[in-house]
Amino acid sequence: MEEEPSVSLPPAPLPQDLSNETWIVAVGASAGGLEALQRFFSSLTLPTQAAFVVLQHLAADHRSMMPELLGRHTALTVTTAEEGAALQADVVYLLPPGVMMTLVQGCIHFEPKPAHGVTLPIDHFFISLAQSVGDHAIGIVLSGSGSDGALGASTLRAQGGYVLVQAPDSAKFDSMPRSALAATQADAVGSPEELAARALEIVRGRAGRLGHSELLPAQSMRPALQRVFENLFAQSGIDFNQYKLPTVLRRIERRLLVLGCLDISDYADRLADSPEEREQLRRELLIPVTGFFRDAAAFKILLHQVLVPMVRQQPTNRPLRVWSAGCATGEEAYSLGILLLEACQLAQNWPGVKVFATDVDQRVLDLASAGSYPAGLAESLGAERVARYFTQQDDRLVVKPELRQIVLFARHNLLDDAPFTKMDVVVCRNTLIYFQAEAQERVMRRLQYALNAQGVLFLGSSESLGPLQADFEVLDSSHKLYRLQRPVITSLALHDGFGRASPPAILRHGSTPALPLAQSVVETAQAQLMQAYLPACLLINSQRQLLHTWGPAQRYLRVPEGSVNLDALRLLPPRLGPLAAHAMQCALREGKAHRVPPIKVDVDGQERTISVVAHPVTLESETLCVALSLEEILETPLSATQVPLDALEMDRLAALERELHATRQGLQSTIEELEASNEELQATNEELMSSNEELQSTNEELQSVNEELYTVNAEYNAKLDALSALNADLEGMAQSTGIATLFVNSDLSLVRFTPEATLLFRLRPSDVGRSIEDFNSLLIYPELSEDLRKTLATGEVVEREVSGPHGSWYLARVLAYGQRKGNDWRRAVMSFIDITRLRDASRLQDLIDSLPEHVAVIDLQGTIRLVNRAWNSFARENGGNPDLDCGIGANYLAVLARSTDPLAPEILRNLQEVMSGRRQAYTVTYPCHSPEEERWFVMHARPLSGSEDGVVVTHFDISPSMSTWPQLSHRHAT
Repeated sequence: MEEEPSVSLPPAPLPQDLSNETWIVAVGASAGGLEALQRFFSSLTLPTQAAFVVLQHLAADHRSMMPELLGRHTALTVTTAEEGAALQADVVYLLPPGVMMTLVQGCIHFEPKPAHGVTLPIDHFFISLAQSVGDHAIGIVLSGSGSDGALGASTLRAQGGYVLVQAPDSAKFDSMPRSALAATQADAVGSPEELAARALEIVRGRAGRLGHSELLPAQSMRPALQRVFENLFAQSGIDFNQYKLPTVLRRIERRLLVLGCLDISDYADRLADSPEEREQLRRELLIPVTGFFRDAAAFKILLHQVLVPMVRQQPTNRPLRVWSAGCATGEEAYSLGILLLEACQLAQNWPGVKVFATDVDQRVLDLASAGSYPAGLAESLGAERVARYFTQQDDRLVVKPELRQIVLFARHNLLDDAPFTKMDVVVCRNTLIYFQAEAQERVMRRLQYALNAQGVLFLGSSESLGPLQADFEVLDSSHKLYRLQRPVITSLALHDGFGRASPPAILRHGSTPALPLAQSVVETAQAQLMQAYLPACLLINSQRQLLHTWGPAQRYLRVPEGSVNLDALRLLPPRLGPLAAHAMQCALREGKAHRVPPIKVDVDGQERTISVVAHPVTLESETLCVALSLEEILETPLSATQVPLDALEMDRLAALERELHATRQGLQSTIEELEASNEELQATNEELMSSNEELQSTNEELQSVNEELYTVNAEYNAKLDALSALNADLEGMAQSTGIATLFVNSDLSLVRFTPEATLLFRLRPSDVGRSIEDFNSLLIYPELSEDLRKTLATGEVVEREVSGPHGSWYLARVLAYGQRKGNDWRRAVMSFIDITRLRDASRLQDLIDSLPEHVAVIDLQGTIRLVNRAWNSFARENGGNPDLDCGIGANYLAVLARSTDPLAPEILRNLQEVMSGRRQAYTVTYPCHSPEEERWFVMHARPLSGSEDGVVVTHFDISPSMSTWPQLSHRHAT
């Protein structure tokens, strides 16, 4: 287990726009993601208390329609992200095309998108989100092809964030969801609607939480925690009580929040009944966090100051051994393997090299053994290392056999299992920080015990030697590199014994008891006796790989020239290797020890008699390895009873030896020919692999383009649906207006017309596409084509009144629309509005304006509806305001009611009787003198004789007549 400590990556300070309670939800989607995004955001309800960031695969030159398409499905504000913008709650920020987006101190930052190769914008943003926000972040992976989002989801979850993944069976493209589920443990898997509900639950904190005020649990919580630890121990054999309690509580709290448990006691009950939840919690507590060359500066120091000098001084007959403790998913182990190969190249020395990589979690070891990683990790490796040590398969990086064969993965519990021995370098980075102080010291002593004299210990940035400081020399304090100066002789690291851990006892306290003196002496004597009397022993697996050695094994091991190969039987002397292979096969096949007859072997210039004994190593009824012991037989002088061979027997023995020698030479020649053929095949295979890598790279680029095209296509389909709906609305509106309308393109070809247009142009549906100039019109409009061309060329609106059949008149209006194409408008619409009645009304107005009498039309409420020019002129000449007092819209009855003229009440009463129908007409003569002259008028009121109700009021100037008949100067009324 390897995990980055929370203290090493503190959350970056958030901008003022984001409060401490505001969450950031990053949603990644690719092919098929538009529908999933719409379903997700349509299920959110305000207020969300979170800012949302949407990440898609977009072509650099694509103009995204996502703000419009997504804005229709959510009440949140949808906007395209801008450089330097501070995230705000209840706002959805969209990734613009052509850039990679990161989060820097709560603000958006853009980076140029690589011109070539695969781009992973979701991983890129998820990783920056994990480093910037940490446990106040949620990463959501929706439909898409490829593996983008897997690496980022793993990093985000390791920093305390939450990961939600769309259920693969509900996604149009399930590659991205499946890759995310394979890379890390998801906090929820479901449909987009379910993920939206779960995200709101997490943000709003609806589930119970453990208190943050105490690092140790309250007394009431201890029984429930004890049950949790016991269940975990029963499931995995790991005593998590030895892990730091605050870290364990945070992980348990996370499961409480995700599952919605009321308290830890409720969770302990669920844990006891659910093996699946026990496995979930175990994986939660053992989150693997690692990477290739994590902390590149430290690995560079390790290469040049430690490995290169060590390889340069290493004897060719003794392999260099490195132990990577807590290797997680293997990136660190492979990084060490790469450094060892590079160190051999730099030192121009090729001793055997081996990396032993161990972890307590078998699940992550299986991933490490597969040696397949997301392509997004190429950035941390560099193009040169990727090309040399990896092959590209689809969107994965696969470790080449050259690197894979020097790394051995095995399950190992640092707290309970025996340590490896005779290691030149031990690497244990960011693992100890999760153990309690007592467990940390115990593990450190085991790591010290594993090192050879002058061996190097490489720790993480947050770890230290503690009480072992005096035993080590500091090589680089900033990068935690130490050289062992005082080897462990008494094996203090092993005082608690090996084997399975005991059941956990919660919250154990107290220091480790001192090791008894007798036990120390026994162990020292045991180590010295094993070194003195134990024959050379080799532990070999079924693939003939050398795993471990005891005794003076280096005396028999030789590293051949050429590529590094840890085939143990090829490391033995030529005469001894075939015998060892035969003994090993017999032991594996028969399941019991097998001894071969002694043989004379040249060892360090001396002829020695060696007997090979193979012992099968069986674990849980399965034979996994073979222990080969090379037992040296001391020759004794012939006794008196022994008779020397005669001459005939000696000749026979010599003939057999010559025949055996010839056979061996023939066999060696055959082997050399096979090796030559194998080298040729390997060269051909490398060429084919190189071609395959190029094809894979091209395929990945095409896949990336395909994803971008699918996203664009989805947006266009959504836009097409919206345009279809809009077109239907426009069609309905055109049908309902009742106005003759023609639509033409830049060539004057008919595009669309309304049913009313068929009455003027005799059109049929099949006429669409023909030129408007091909049709005869009932309108007298010779300028029709000219007006259309003028509007299409200049965009100018043209209006013209044209006559139609049966004395009708139409207002022809030509309008350009659509985007400009060169200097021309793309289309034009021509509408013909029937204005016959308007022209009749205008003619009527002209008629009454020509009369000298003052004429007004009044409705039954007394409102003036129509007046002539003489009416307005008389009112204006006599100081009145036609618009307020007696113009159109004024109430004539109200004017009479307000008048102080003594005659006004009588006129008002009689006018109302005419309006009500009680009188057929009303005429009255009244004076209207001015300072200059005396004037007399006759007012005549008569109802309208038509379909409309109202009264026509006229005033006649009879002043000339009154001057000739003074006797009639008094008022007359009829």
